[in-house]
Amino acid sequence: MSWFKFKLTSESEHVADLTILAPVSGVILPIEDVPDVVFSEKIIGDGVAIQPSTGTIVAPCKCTVREIFNTRHAVVLRTESFGLELFIHVGIDTVDLAGEGFTSSVAEGDLLAPGDPIIRFDLKGIQKTKSLLTPIVISSQNNAVIKTIEKLSGNCEAGVTPIIKIDIDKEATKKAQQTPGR
Repeated sequence: MSWFKFKLTSESEHVADLTILAPVSGVILPIEDVPDVVFSEKIIGDGVAIQPSTGTIVAPCKCTVREIFNTRHAVVLRTESFGLELFIHVGIDTVDLAGEGFTSSVAEGDLLAPGDPIIRFDLKGIQKTKSLLTPIVISSQNNAVIKTIEKLSGNCEAGVTPIIKIDIDKEATKKAQQTPGR
């Protein structure tokens, strides 16, 4: 990676195969800053975290709701392009709230456009948890088809600001689609 490309991480002009938009407004931070080893050590995948300034999670790209947790603190999405799985987890230890302060109007199988609301949460009400940092993770099960991941930084607006740009290994994708049982 050249120094110049590194310098542009907050305003990259790189045109990627798939661009993930901010699912919540706030400040983009490294995933390593999340105070939970499952995220900071990238056990379930790589990504970024956002310190939210609003209480609405929106679709970060054209995608399908694969799973919405019954406590509505987290959601798994499948991107329409390339079928990658994204995991968005509002705050840390928010599962302990047992759904208090969270609402959602989406269901598993719903097709969403970028910016469509997924989860609404009481930003002040969930501040009693360990952290409000919200990880956005690209599942490690996608590693075989991902060529590069560019993580951006800075302030972001939900449904508008790119936070992650992904280049896909088209040959690996083709092979994965041809493998029986996938």
